[in-house]
Amino acid sequence: MITNTPVQKNKVLIQIVVILGIILISGYVLYRLGMFSSFHHTSHSVTYRLIGSASTAEVSYTMADGNASELIVVSVPWRVTVKIPKGTVVILTAGNPTHTGDLGCELLLDGQEWKQAIAKSPEDKISCAGIVP
Repeated sequence: MITNTPVQKNKVLIQIVVILGIILISGYVLYRLGMFSSFHHTSHSVTYRLIGSASTAEVSYTMADGNASELIVVSVPWRVTVKIPKGTVVILTAGNPTHTGDLGCELLLDGQEWKQAIAKSPEDKISCAGIVP
């Protein structure tokens, strides 16, 4: 018959505490290094940009609540940045009402180039779209 002495129980308790300490410290280090960044980000910064030689554009884009903005007329170049939840479909559409000059659109995700398109002619509408990862 095996009996657990107080000394054996203390050794087991110390081993458990040491293992938990190692796990907690490792998790903290990985968190500080950004290894869990995909777990704690619930939204991303999406920048909508219009570029080109067109003077104005008619624009609609996905807002923070996931709905499309009203159609607005903006001067080119133009940009707006919005915090968008993960999994949201974002769309920037633009048209060139003057039909002169060229027009391009870009989406930046957290400041990095993500999506882009260029109109083939001044009469074409353009669209940049993606799903926020």
